[in-house]
Amino acid sequence: MKKVFILCLTAVLAIAVQAQNEKYVNFMKKNIAALDSAKSPEDLQVSANNFERIANTEKGEWLPNYYAAYALVMKAYYVKEMKDIDPLCDKADAFLAMAESMNAANSEIATLKAMVLTARMRADGSRGMTMGPKATMILQQALQQQPTGNPRALMQMAQMKFYTPPAFGGGKDAGIELLKKALQLTIALSLPVSWIQAGVSRMQLIYWHNGRLSK
Repeated sequence: MKKVFILCLTAVLAIAVQAQNEKYVNFMKKNIAALDSAKSPEDLQVSANNFERIANTEKGEWLPNYYAAYALVMKAYYVKEMKDIDPLCDKADAFLAMAESMNAANSEIATLKAMVLTARMRADGSRGMTMGPKATMILQQALQQQPTGNPRALMQMAQMKFYTPPAFGGGKDAGIELLKKALQLTIALSLPVSWIQAGVSRMQLIYWHNGRLSK
């Protein structure tokens, strides 16, 4: 399984993170590192369970719910049984609802909500006609919510464009152009910030970018 695309390298909540207690920060660092090195759906489930436990302890923090949802949606991308996808997405949506109740109009949460929809489309391709436009709309909202730019939202839009036929406004070239913008923005925003911010790694963006260009 490809390396899970999660490291925390972009400025999302730098000020808020400074006020968080040391125990919470250490737990988050440890579990984000484990999530980043997950190599199987089983590893991702372990990560989701760990973040759920943190969320149950740190009830005022949205990030544990965000990462629990992230681990579950990534598991939904990689499970072999299509029947397993919707239950994983349902639970991810529940975690995202909790995160959103604490941090409304958050670009990272919106991006992950769109990822849940793309995972659901994997379970049933016929959903693309309705869920595809909805995911695009949510990603556009995510970009509006973060005026400085959100490379995660751009990357997700790039992947959707890449696999959408040119007749419907997609295609390889359209996807690659968005991916280049995502990569450039990630490099521009890669400042030394907290380990426990929501985001995507520059390494993963480069990996996906090079993989698509080579085909």
